[in-house]
Amino acid sequence: MDEAQNIRSGFTLLELIMAIMILAIMMILSFFCFDAVVQSWNAGMEMSDAMSQADYVMNQVESGLRSAYYSSSVQKDDERGFQFSDGGEGPDARDSIAWMKEGRAFVGGLKAIDGKTEIAEMPHRVMLYVEEEGRDGGGGLMAKAWSSDFQPDDFDVEEDVKAFLVSPRVMGLDCKVLKEPPEENAKEIEWEDEWTSSNALPYKVSVTLYLRPVKERDEPVAVTRDIVLPVWDVSQNPVQSGGAAEAGTGGRTPRTGAPGTGTPGGGTGPNVITSPIRPGGRVPGMPPPAGGGMIP
Repeated sequence: MDEAQNIRSGFTLLELIMAIMILAIMMILSFFCFDAVVQSWNAGMEMSDAMSQADYVMNQVESGLRSAYYSSSVQKDDERGFQFSDGGEGPDARDSIAWMKEGRAFVGGLKAIDGKTEIAEMPHRVMLYVEEEGRDGGGGLMAKAWSSDFQPDDFDVEEDVKAFLVSPRVMGLDCKVLKEPPEENAKEIEWEDEWTSSNALPYKVSVTLYLRPVKERDEPVAVTRDIVLPVWDVSQNPVQSGGAAEAGTGGRTPRTGAPGTGTPGGGTGPNVITSPIRPGGRVPGMPPPAGGGMIP
């Protein structure tokens, strides 16, 4: 009788196999659940990092456009205003924009051609464009920055200015311009895809950055910001905005300006100079022009 009870109190082989199978299934389910949580966490972190980088780039673009610089003595054949090249729409857009500016946006501590002076300390030109992704990767939002002063006659932006990477996540750049402020009762804003006047600035620029998706099957992430250029009115009518021409000054108003121009000390407005600058560089020996500070 005791031996029969001992036999019945043990587990059969079938019961052991069933227990092992149930344990294995539970472990597999636990693994897949844990893996899904980890992947979701990584995707969320990557998306957060992408949006943070997009926000940083957009802040740089906004700071650069709001610190747009314009010379009120601009000549007809100069190119000191805003330049815009349309390259399509949507995630595949390859627009490029260029403008004169002051301040450290995009350029930081980038040195000028003398290797000592920082470009941020003088009026300079910036170009933004998207470079295609090659076989070895790369690509993204690229920038070029250079000063037009003291450049040789054969200066070529394409060959002489080295581009630097702003963000590898940007796969498309789509821009639109608003030439002048809309009417008060306008129901919708009429954005335009072309800008023909290189000696003026648009009233507002709409910039859309398309970021590479975290997963290949996902759609690109679009980030848009509309930016008003404070010196738009000056670029539209530089002679009147810069002050009336005075005899003996070569048809320009001195930097100190005339009383009653609406700026401290009789100035002519933000980021505007009235001293003439020759295309391709100033007269050797002349100091850098004094411009207004960057718009906060």
